Amino acid sequence: MNNMKKSVRRIFWLLALCFFLLLGYLGKLVIVDRAEISGNSYNIRLRNDEEGIQRGDILDRNGEVLATSTLQEDGSYLREYPRGRMAAHVTGYSSVGKTGVEAAYNFELMSVHQELLQRLSGLLEGKDPKGNDVVLTLDMDIQSAAGDLLGSTKGAVVVMEPSTGRILAMQAYPDFDPNTVSGDWDYLTTDEDSPLVNRATQGLYPPGSTFKIITALAAMEYVPDWESFTYDCTGEAKFENKVIHCYNNKAHGTVDMEEAMAESCNCYFAALAEKIGAGNLSKVMKECGILSDYGFALAHSQSVMSLNKDSSESELVETSIGQGKTSVSPLYMAMMISAVANDGIMMRPYIVDHIQYANGEIGDTTVPEKLMEICSPTETSQLNDLLVGVVDHGTGTAAQISGVTVAGKTGTAENATGKDHSWFVGYAPAEDPQVSVAVVIENSDYGKATPIAGEVLEVALEKLAE
Repeated sequence: MNNMKKSVRRIFWLLALCFFLLLGYLGKLVIVDRAEISGNSYNIRLRNDEEGIQRGDILDRNGEVLATSTLQEDGSYLREYPRGRMAAHVTGYSSVGKTGVEAAYNFELMSVHQELLQRLSGLLEGKDPKGNDVVLTLDMDIQSAAGDLLGSTKGAVVVMEPSTGRILAMQAYPDFDPNTVSGDWDYLTTDEDSPLVNRATQGLYPPGSTFKIITALAAMEYVPDWESFTYDCTGEAKFENKVIHCYNNKAHGTVDMEEAMAESCNCYFAALAEKIGAGNLSKVMKECGILSDYGFALAHSQSVMSLNKDSSESELVETSIGQGKTSVSPLYMAMMISAVANDGIMMRPYIVDHIQYANGEIGDTTVPEKLMEICSPTETSQLNDLLVGVVDHGTGTAAQISGVTVAGKTGTAENATGKDHSWFVGYAPAEDPQVSVAVVIENSDYGKATPIAGEVLEVALEKLAE
């Protein structure tokens, strides 16, 4: 009898546990996953609702319409994108599935505020209810400048506000026309240049010498004599079984950190990495958020690193100059340089400012959020001085702006696909950073990213000053 009672009790508690687990799962679906599930572009119920709802507009921060729905004679709606290719990777498309903001904010674009009132007034006016508008942080003047400068060159440009994480521009090429995706589908899905891929968020590249910012930060933390450390650069140096070359095998002579950063001396930073150690450099890489999930709304790729405390000297020195097995996205590099500009605070990047209802009222608004602290204000001040030197008299002079002090770092990244990639990351004004930029140009001539970055920064500063 006692054994039977024990068995009954066990079954009872097992059933109770299953019940509460099921209750918890249902609660998660309703509270946490509701918007994602109901806003999924493959949700049949939502697709059926589209027939009787005018999808909300997508606007830039100044109210310019980037995506809208136009009523057709048959009663259906045609999604139109007035700026076409210029904002394609941000808006995405809503035709053969959905991408970009169209996908990420599908729920909001199809949600009708005060639906009963809209439907009643719609009966009188003969109009369908309208979904909520999505207002972006994007500034189309900056976006257009970045697009024009990028032209038909493969690469990406990301412009951010360091203190908030707001994305002011996000360009990538090759691109596509969101107005003609259905008709161009076969070409878009088979073209080897992958125009549907947003290189700004989904492209992964070796960072090249822009990574030396992280190596310098690691030295500030783990090499007590980094300020007095010098190295006699002859243009190349051997570390274990790896020979490191400076660009064009240029011999820089005896250099310290300031000169090595300005001239982008690979041999100096490889020697510095020996003093830092693989374990410490990999720790700083993680502290800089290279593997962090930063919760960006649009589809994005996770940066890659393989360095650890057991890595070989060859892998260590390769990593220290942005080569080897490290790969990053332009979005991450914009976040990293923005953190340097923002006293070491990395902000969560965001591209939607707020939701706007059909009656003009403001709905949910994005609040800037601190993601992590990658270094101290003292270290960022030291980095700032080094990066100002790069643009003032080093490899980054093409990014100079008249009357404005620019801080930044150039990069040349070797890769297996052809000629080197060209990088530039930076911010301005250096004394009080208002805007930051990351530019990568694929398989380009040396330094091609630098003048593009300088011109984009200048346009962005002018726009923010208005």
